[in-house]
Amino acid sequence: MPLYRELPLDLNAFRKLFQSALHGDPARVHRILEDFYQRMASDILLDFFFTGKDLKAIAAKQAEFLLRAMGATPSYSGRPPAQAHLAMPPILSGHFDRRLKLLEETLRAHGLPEDAIQTWLGFENTFREVITSR
Repeated sequence: MPLYRELPLDLNAFRKLFQSALHGDPARVHRILEDFYQRMASDILLDFFFTGKDLKAIAAKQAEFLLRAMGATPSYSGRPPAQAHLAMPPILSGHFDRRLKLLEETLRAHGLPEDAIQTWLGFENTFREVITSR
């Protein structure tokens, strides 16, 4: 496996991911993200980002963002990733890598095939620069 920061983006594969690996099921995306945010909130390296936060609301907003990016829904009502993270403590590259590792574990636990996992991680990795460089 390459380093997370070297994961490529395959936007066509990411847009197909909703219908293929996720079987066109928005509820599955929500379940995956609720599990993922629980894992991050329980992680020794990332938990402080989520103290006192509504994890279900965060997961729902992330689901809305991802479903739009996958072409499953027509719109997203939230802020762009760089703006959405401004009020948080600085997110370092190591935090971002840990987030991707937990996402990888979550996607695997939910039975996504390896190519779908790598595609999803590659999409998430495209936001590394704007989230970690403030």
